[in-house]
Amino acid sequence: MTQSAPAPNDAPAASHDHLVRSSLQRAGRLPVDAWTLADTDDLFDAGLTSHASVALLVDLEDAIGVEFPDALLRKSTFSSIATIRAALARVQEGRGGLDTSAVAVPGSRR
Repeated sequence: MTQSAPAPNDAPAASHDHLVRSSLQRAGRLPVDAWTLADTDDLFDAGLTSHASVALLVDLEDAIGVEFPDALLRKSTFSSIATIRAALARVQEGRGGLDTSAVAVPGSRR
């Protein structure tokens, strides 16, 4: 598993990547280092539990000061770093409604 970092000129994505990986380290209770995971690695295969995903959600909400809308509170939202980053961007832009195409990552199983 290798980290797939955003391009250097992609400041918002880099900021979201750091936020998501930091929250995974703090609240995700993963048996692996979140910084070693690729953007599309399945977090549940990497050891994320449903209980830890709730802790991750709360950690992210506390970090950004915004609540995730109910429409994004689903397993698929937390299936990879990329899907979490996409959901986080939607929440911060005020577009938290359910649009799974904006959150899904090609090849994602959930």
